[in-house]
Amino acid sequence: MDLLFHRYASPYFLIDQMISVDGFSGFVTELYDRTEDERLWEFFLHKVRDQSFEEFKGALNKQPKETFEFSKTQIETTVNNSFDIMQGFIPDDL
Repeated sequence: MDLLFHRYASPYFLIDQMISVDGFSGFVTELYDRTEDERLWEFFLHKVRDQSFEEFKGALNKQPKETFEFSKTQIETTVNNSFDIMQGFIPDDL
């Protein structure tokens, strides 16, 4: 809601209209994308000196995403530890 009140004085009518025309999801996505671009622009203005804004955005998209891979034994150990922890929270009268 803060994103809406930042842009619009009273966004309730706008939200109602977007819901009534089944466009609420697209509206939220568009609002998020614009806000994210504004944040990137502000960061770019103050921190980046050797690239254009488009190069900067492109470099962000090329960053490798960190992935986690767990072995079957690690998953089983985690599940078993979780069950052990939960045993202390189960009431005896059940």
